Amino acid sequence: MEHTLAMQIVGAVLVLVAIMKNRDPIGLNKSIFGDVEGVEGGPAASMRMLIGGGFAGIGSINLYCSFNVEDAVATEAILVGTAIGLALVFGTILGAKFRGYLEHIPTPPMVIFPGLIAICLYSALM
Repeated sequence: MEHTLAMQIVGAVLVLVAIMKNRDPIGLNKSIFGDVEGVEGGPAASMRMLIGGGFAGIGSINLYCSFNVEDAVATEAILVGTAIGLALVFGTILGAKFRGYLEHIPTPPMVIFPGLIAICLYSALM
């Protein structure tokens, strides 16, 4: 897979995830955690929006670099760096489950993060 295409796919998916998190943070929290105490509060919604903003930032970097960086070594480094960052985010989600902070891990991160990591690594290393 061409580096720029991989960066555009990863960037677009992360920006879409960010839009979902910021469009209705309370509804998203309720869909994940149910109707528990504090789910409708400002801190929970603002944290969901902050996480979405982080994803938008990573996605925007990938989109911007896909159109403006032409050096193959540089784009490989961006893809590997993105894979490392996404692996850390995914590891944090898994850590929350294993430490008992989550009863279950929602399906979207279990699909999205490994998929994006695989795209980044496949494109960068092939």
